[in-house]
Amino acid sequence: MAFTGQFRVAVVVACALGCAGRELCAQASATTAAQAEPPLVARGSRAFGTPASPRLALDDAVYAQLDRLIGSGLVYSATYGQRPYSRLEVARMVLEASEHKATHAVSSSTERLLQQLLARFTPEMRLLKASMRDSVPVREISRSASLELLMLDSPSRAIASAPTGGIAADINPLLNDRSGQRFAQSATAVATFDHAWQLGRHFSAQLQPRVAGGGVGANKFSELTLQTGSVAFEAHNVLFNVGRQQIVWGQGIEGGMLLSTSGRPLDAVTIAVDHPFQFPHPIQWLGQFRGTILVADLGARQNFPHAKIVAYKGSSAVTSFLELGISMMVQQGGRGAPGASFTDHFFDFFPFRNDKRANPPQFSNKLGGFDARVRIPMLHNAQLYAESIFDDIDPHRLMDAFLHDAGHIAGVSLTQLGPDGALSATGEFHRTGLRYYRHTPFTSGVTFNRSLLGDPLGPEGDGANLRIRFNRGGRQSWKLDAAIERRSGDVWSTTSQEPNASNFHFVLDEAKPAEWRHRAQLEWTLRVKSEQRLTVQAGVESVRNFGFANGANRVNSIAGIQYAWLAW
Repeated sequence: MAFTGQFRVAVVVACALGCAGRELCAQASATTAAQAEPPLVARGSRAFGTPASPRLALDDAVYAQLDRLIGSGLVYSATYGQRPYSRLEVARMVLEASEHKATHAVSSSTERLLQQLLARFTPEMRLLKASMRDSVPVREISRSASLELLMLDSPSRAIASAPTGGIAADINPLLNDRSGQRFAQSATAVATFDHAWQLGRHFSAQLQPRVAGGGVGANKFSELTLQTGSVAFEAHNVLFNVGRQQIVWGQGIEGGMLLSTSGRPLDAVTIAVDHPFQFPHPIQWLGQFRGTILVADLGARQNFPHAKIVAYKGSSAVTSFLELGISMMVQQGGRGAPGASFTDHFFDFFPFRNDKRANPPQFSNKLGGFDARVRIPMLHNAQLYAESIFDDIDPHRLMDAFLHDAGHIAGVSLTQLGPDGALSATGEFHRTGLRYYRHTPFTSGVTFNRSLLGDPLGPEGDGANLRIRFNRGGRQSWKLDAAIERRSGDVWSTTSQEPNASNFHFVLDEAKPAEWRHRAQLEWTLRVKSEQRLTVQAGVESVRNFGFANGANRVNSIAGIQYAWLAW
């Protein structure tokens, strides 16, 4: 990954913040050691002497199981807004849940899920309890494989450019939540392999190659790709990760407005706090904190080839029932991109900058905002969450920016429903403004290989999503996803090229019929053996005014079967 001269400031900022985070972790570790020894994993205080640990893939069933434990109030120090988790972080949360189970009423199905997780992560729990002087061997931690056959009748549609900016990305909602993987119309056969290694105390590695082929005629393809693959170094609870990584930020069903489970894995360098830690006095009131900084290359298909993004996110479990987070992402650089001074690049990483120059340089695209999740114990541990991300927020026109230059998610989640507590449900609403993800001069948008990194709804959209899960902790589980989405095709322009101008407003150039989509997808999973899973899925989508063409209606469908070996 080559860094341009323009982009040196990004590396400086990332390294500086990473070093600062390491020092804070070390201070917190010393503070914890000086106090009375707490329970093993209470409030996330145990973390600073643990070895490096690979991260778990985002399609692993462990995340749905952890959602049940978090929603049941058994895990106090979870930071939902940053995923994936490392194997040791999952083990830490599972141990925390087992400690709190004695003082919380949990359903029998939740108890069974907890026992399954305790059994699966026994080796990681031993590492959590081990002394820092104990040696950590080089070993293969896990290996898995899956075979999948998917039938698809759902054409992709390009997101239209507009005078307000462009996006080089496609949408195909039946393929949401699949990490931007390629599937052909008609049939696609896929084989995926996943390996993870512990390389002593400080290093770990993981590799996930994918082989796929399918389609007919001109759409026929076959490929061998590296879905994810990275090497990590960890010291004092700070994890340095280099390689192709799937990163998700946000509170929603599929992540958030910046990084979602529908975006492709990024070729990135990340610096992250692996386990939540308590800030030292006098800011201990900030609670259990996790943070991530990433620098990623967006590839050769950007309008400025190899444009970069620098992003950072902080999440804090302020109390056992409140999580707060802030996020910032800056896109800049690339071959042929506009230049700027070191000072301009540096201050561009701050959320607000009131540039009073008559013609400030337009050399980047900046998105930033906040998210929150609150659990209400007296309402059956209901969780309310929200996220708002602004695209180049202008402090002079906050309300207009909130409506037209931002994306929002608001939702509610309930667990342990039904007689056995096996049912969980999450509903959420999405809204994106007419300029969201669209920006000049970066007319390719915040995308990687024609895949939106954030919300797959795209700009000018409204959507309502529902996810229902049923899992008794036995051999079978079910998942139902349903959605209603409206995307606007109206074409807008602005009266000024200077957003700070007092006469700035939007002008409707062309009205088009809105595209409506209604869809439902059902997934059934059978645990054939303790480490083997069979998954069958089917879905249908009704589309009205496809591509914003009046009367262009169609019905899309998807069906698939997958067999997975979790260890072989």
